[in-house]
Amino acid sequence: MLKKIALVFSILFLSSTLVSCGQQKPGTAAFVGDTRITSIELSTYLADLRAVVPFDNNDQGTAQSRGVLARLIIGSIINEALIETNAKIDQGLVGKDYLALEKQAGGTDALGIFAGSRNVPPMLIKDVLSQNRAIEAIGKTLLPNAPALIQMARGEAFVLNIASKKKIVINPRYGTWIPADGSIAPPANELSEPAFAKPENLLQTP
Repeated sequence: MLKKIALVFSILFLSSTLVSCGQQKPGTAAFVGDTRITSIELSTYLADLRAVVPFDNNDQGTAQSRGVLARLIIGSIINEALIETNAKIDQGLVGKDYLALEKQAGGTDALGIFAGSRNVPPMLIKDVLSQNRAIEAIGKTLLPNAPALIQMARGEAFVLNIASKKKIVINPRYGTWIPADGSIAPPANELSEPAFAKPENLLQTP
């Protein structure tokens, strides 16, 4: 049944400038400009994720850390884009998206496990759905008379533009920010984890 769920987390590869590690504070997971993501905040979401998808080895554990941190980073940037454009999210639509997704998954627990398999903590599912609607709202605000696909593309481009100008630094404990391709570099001998994961077409029909 889970294979029928069209929950797609596509990747935005964004570039930015690495900030000096001297800006790090104890208990900091990352800085997105002046916005600080704390290690405690990250740990809270990781605990929620690992409650549904326990990690079997250190490589999987570090991949989960990078994946969740990526969600928090893109969330911060999308929030800034909303403020800059004065776009408003229709929370009613977000609620409907969640209910539809929950029904497709076969219940709350099944949805949590499915999302967790994609490094999305259950407590962040609604945030991911909201981010999708946020990009849609940004595009509608910038191009109110354009077709929906053009609006979505414009919203994505606006978020990309903000992110490309941001100074982003990752605590070395979690990885290293690579500005050339907008990724969080993992420990040696692992594939890079893209730093930006943007939800798109979450309820796309098969």
